[in-house]
Amino acid sequence: MNIGNTIKRSSSPWFTILLGAASLLIVAAVVSSPESALQASLQAMKLWWNIVFPALLPFLVLVEIINAYGWSHGVGVLLEPIMRRIFKLPGKGGSVLITGMLAGFPAGAQVSSEMVKQGDLTPTEAGRLAAMSHFCNPMTILIVIGTGLLHQPATGYFLLAIHWISGILAAWTYSLRRPNAKPEQPGSENLSRSRTTKEQNKKESLLLQAIKATTEARTRDGRSFGKLLGESVTRSVQTLMMTGGYIIIFAVIVTLLSQHLLSGVPSFLAAGLLEFHLGALAISEGAFPSSTIQLAILSGMLAWSGISAHLQSLSGLKSSISTKWSMFALKRLVHTVYACCLTLIFWKPVNDITTSVLPAFGAVPQETLRNEQHFNLWSGFHTLIQWQIVTCIVLIGIFTMISRIIDRR
Repeated sequence: MNIGNTIKRSSSPWFTILLGAASLLIVAAVVSSPESALQASLQAMKLWWNIVFPALLPFLVLVEIINAYGWSHGVGVLLEPIMRRIFKLPGKGGSVLITGMLAGFPAGAQVSSEMVKQGDLTPTEAGRLAAMSHFCNPMTILIVIGTGLLHQPATGYFLLAIHWISGILAAWTYSLRRPNAKPEQPGSENLSRSRTTKEQNKKESLLLQAIKATTEARTRDGRSFGKLLGESVTRSVQTLMMTGGYIIIFAVIVTLLSQHLLSGVPSFLAAGLLEFHLGALAISEGAFPSSTIQLAILSGMLAWSGISAHLQSLSGLKSSISTKWSMFALKRLVHTVYACCLTLIFWKPVNDITTSVLPAFGAVPQETLRNEQHFNLWSGFHTLIQWQIVTCIVLIGIFTMISRIIDRR
């Protein structure tokens, strides 16, 4: 990982001393409480292997293959109006947005980085798309949180809808800071190609333009299927190993902080700030004035997603893509505000419509979370693939319809 991508380097020696001292304190805390650190590591490892790995691996591999075969470029043509006019980004970024919504972090950042490598995006656009496509994995929200912690699958679907809608609203809000911005061209070659084909595209239907863009992108890539599959699997597994390392180390840090330094602070604050899986567990076990407030805090915590998730996404970007963590965190805060407000507004009406879908907070969620039989996506791997494919088609269709409406105005 290139630390320069995640946190801006400081030339002050005090910054280096501070990081070194923090590392020593963590090591000392692990030595003083080895059993707690081991249990936190095992719980995080189980979560990563049973949920995160099977949910992300197929989609990461398939997305890279789809990009190589040019399908993302075709989708980009279909989503060009909505991406250009609403988010001030090129249409090709639409495939990154859909990838982030379906696969969760750090898939969006990884795809953005690959598109920069292929010359389809500039580093600035890739950084913005990495923040825009930063969503929690849907399977985590539906299965771990909706079914396991809340014991109400319908509530998981409500949280997922709020999570997606608030994320899109946050991206639109941030794009208002660039009212006159136009999508940048990655290079002179792409610029000339865009100018020469613009007049031809006006005479063609949107579908024909998408097919043409797909064919051209596949010709430019040129890799055989065997080579493409091998490289896709290798890069995806490396990304997931990095993700697992983040989840495990932050689980240990949260546990040690709660025991030694933050014993008087509500457990969900430290856990939610650093790692959203542990934050969701702490919120579900906490005492709140009402279930609406509790659900709003949970929705906001999912939007924030934790510093661990931030670093995972930012580390997925290449060294040439400079993105400050402070700006990335600011966008996550906007997402958090929208998620909390939308949950407070819509939970009661939705709850009434869905016949008393109440979150069962405090109903022994920790034992349920640790039960492998309830949380093992490997057993339903084919169902997971089907869900991702169907949802991907539905999202592409919805965004394409919106793009057509916008393009006609």
